[in-house]
Amino acid sequence: MSLSILDLFEFLKIDTTSAKGKGEEGAKFLLDYMREKDINSELLKGKSKNPYVYGEINVGSKETLLIYNHYDVQPVEPLDKWNSDPFTPTEKEGKIFARGVADDKGTLMMRLQTIIELVKEKKLKINIKFIYEGEEEIGSPNIVDFLEKYKDTLKADYLLWEGSGKGSDGSPEIVLGVKGLLYVELRYRTTKDLHSMYAPIIENPVWKIIYFLRDLRSPNGKVNLEGFYSKVKRLSEEEIKYLKGNKSEMENALGQKIQSDFIEKLIEEPTCNIDGIQSGYTGEGSKTVIPSYVIVKIDFRLVPEQDPNEVLRSLEKKAEAEGIEVIPLGRVKPYRTSIESKIARELISSAKDVYGINPVVLPNSPGTGPMQSFASILGIRQIADGIGVDYAGSNIHSFNENIYKEDYFLASNWMKEFVAKLSVGIT
Repeated sequence: MSLSILDLFEFLKIDTTSAKGKGEEGAKFLLDYMREKDINSELLKGKSKNPYVYGEINVGSKETLLIYNHYDVQPVEPLDKWNSDPFTPTEKEGKIFARGVADDKGTLMMRLQTIIELVKEKKLKINIKFIYEGEEEIGSPNIVDFLEKYKDTLKADYLLWEGSGKGSDGSPEIVLGVKGLLYVELRYRTTKDLHSMYAPIIENPVWKIIYFLRDLRSPNGKVNLEGFYSKVKRLSEEEIKYLKGNKSEMENALGQKIQSDFIEKLIEEPTCNIDGIQSGYTGEGSKTVIPSYVIVKIDFRLVPEQDPNEVLRSLEKKAEAEGIEVIPLGRVKPYRTSIESKIARELISSAKDVYGINPVVLPNSPGTGPMQSFASILGIRQIADGIGVDYAGSNIHSFNENIYKEDYFLASNWMKEFVAKLSVGIT
């Protein structure tokens, strides 16, 4: 246990809330820390306020592992819900409490310290590149421009993503991809608000959009868009074999009853979700009015091999027939690395060795991230998420964010085993 928790604590004390324009101090901390450990490092500027932190260790190998993490954190509010200051790391009952300790500063520092230790022990047999982002928590708005600008610098054979820790059943978790996303706003307007007595003879935009939404998605969740399911890549038997989840714990976490095959549905099923509806009068008391407008925000979570641009065109065609305006707000392509890939095999094998149990392997996360941008721009075909310090009760993005101190060191052992196995056969 030669990793320094004190170094982690110093990092956690720095407020890097990107939503509030903070992060530059955290980037400087990482730059200085890496340089003190004799890692070639620099701040890479892009369009973002927070710089990217880059580091490189070249041991003369023919292959390179790129390690991605982010140093920015979510806002801490509401402060009155915290049992301790979110930027004063606190140990209690075997846990460490602080904003960012689980997402993503703990995993970042654990990986960095582990690689430094391997260098000291002369056990590092693969080249390492580190890239740390300061805008992940606000949606990585500049990541594509950054990757295009520095694609030669970031060239690598494998990419280890930000860090999935333990799943709901306590098993180490590996994630091999992400769902894609299409986020849109639907709008429908008439000339002006009217008295509701005119309801028998004029159109109400809210009813118009309700009928459209009812036709867009069936009660069973099926999305009624032309070609929506034509490219959906279903899970293989090998992929299903590694899926595990605790139904009762998930129900407790979500506060709702769920189906027994919830894990497969989370991974494999594309979705259409209503995020919000705005229209008419919702103030105090009553106002009998026919609204003149309605705005609906919708997100589609997409699975490999769906294309958000194709889904958008299909949605626009359906909406145009009803006179409904579609405004695209975000598009991210899905991505998935094969479970037969070397990075997946070595993550699975090293997890078994360290934890003594089979890991949970998710072919892709139910959520979305810019993995596909890294794959397409950098040309990296083996990308996987794992070797993280968080667990199901880490309260990521919430108050009293925490990790188990023991998991910090266990994950370090996993990192060592993974790097060793990935290096086998490389010269």
